[in-house]
Amino acid sequence: MTRELFPSSPNKGEQARRGLLLSALEKFGQRGYENASVREIAEAAGQNVGAIAYYFGNKESLYAEVLKGIGAYLRSVLGETADELRERLAGGSLDPDSARSALKHIFRTMLGEQIEGDFDKIRSVMMREQSSPSESFDLLYRDTIRPLHDLLTRVFAVATGEDPEGPLAIVRTHALFGQVIVFTMARETIRRRLGVRKLGPEHAAMIGGVIDEHVDLICRGLTPKKP
Repeated sequence: MTRELFPSSPNKGEQARRGLLLSALEKFGQRGYENASVREIAEAAGQNVGAIAYYFGNKESLYAEVLKGIGAYLRSVLGETADELRERLAGGSLDPDSARSALKHIFRTMLGEQIEGDFDKIRSVMMREQSSPSESFDLLYRDTIRPLHDLLTRVFAVATGEDPEGPLAIVRTHALFGQVIVFTMARETIRRRLGVRKLGPEHAAMIGGVIDEHVDLICRGLTPKKP
């Protein structure tokens, strides 16, 4: 499936709006919300500064739209997989083996997106929002991060028999998912350690295999042994 950030129609006005969003994403990632000016965002998109007021109203609203677009992109990565898992969880048809397989699939999907997809374009903004959240972070957390984290925790709880609402399950899920994130946030380190110019599909497959092993070891290790 082909995904794109801030999808829009071929309409000229919609394309101009999308160009501003892409430019804003780049500048906010490079310079941060406070330091990126609407003038440089508009100039990078080949438009005058008045276009930002026309399409978004102000800088704060523009940034909020950037975060909404990031959220929509991230939700599209899992798409039907997330919907299917929620249905199975609601119906009680997800067993521990299937839960482990689901975690592996989600982690491999997210890993592949981060190594081969458009995640590079949103990485800097995501890192800034995690380290120093803006007032608009709630948009990203409420609509995207929290639902995904909750889904992963519930699947993890099925795989281990833990309480999905318990703090241990939440923290353990966060730690497991952190294995995926580190290959984006600390990509330069692993690239140099492996001695390659760029991480590609073969590296995604190798890393995915290692994470699969960890999912099995951790989930099975935490599952209570039958008497």
